[in-house]
Amino acid sequence: MTIDLLPGHGVRLPEPLPELPFGLTETAVRALLAPHDGLLPDGVRNTFVCGTRWALAFQLPGVSVTLCSDDDNRLRSVTLNRNPGDDRPACPVGYLGIDLLGWPAHELVEALRAEGLPVPDPTRGTLRHGPLHLCRHPAPRRPSTPGRKPRHEEPFAFDCVSFHVDTWTTRTEAAETAAPAEPAENTG
Repeated sequence: MTIDLLPGHGVRLPEPLPELPFGLTETAVRALLAPHDGLLPDGVRNTFVCGTRWALAFQLPGVSVTLCSDDDNRLRSVTLNRNPGDDRPACPVGYLGIDLLGWPAHELVEALRAEGLPVPDPTRGTLRHGPLHLCRHPAPRRPSTPGRKPRHEEPFAFDCVSFHVDTWTTRTEAAETAAPAEPAENTG
């Protein structure tokens, strides 16, 4: 049961849930998810995300999923957050075969670099690389010595990933993929 982020294409949800290519309308996303209501314990619900025309949210084991639109009312991004309140084992979130959430950040960066990606070192708990944005939710503050900042960031794992269509030149391609052409009439 893995969620796969597909560069330039969209997201593949765990089977039997569908693949959601970038460029889908809200109606198309809802239609693809509707037959699987039994696998989505809280259903698909509207949510608010600033700067979007529409946003939908649902829960998978250990992961909250948010789908957001662009100004043309088309799916443009997917955000996945670890849900520590969920007792079920969390779905891995894969990108190029690498699980992005739950592993130490330095190990994740090494794995992405081993795939040939020129990813930067994480800065203040975040990492941005093209269409991929990883972050961690702020840890509870521990008491520190007044006036002193830590010299190095403590080890951490990312618990949130945002993935969007990487170039708007692929927007048309994504929309064409999402909406199959009407079958030709048989004039036979």
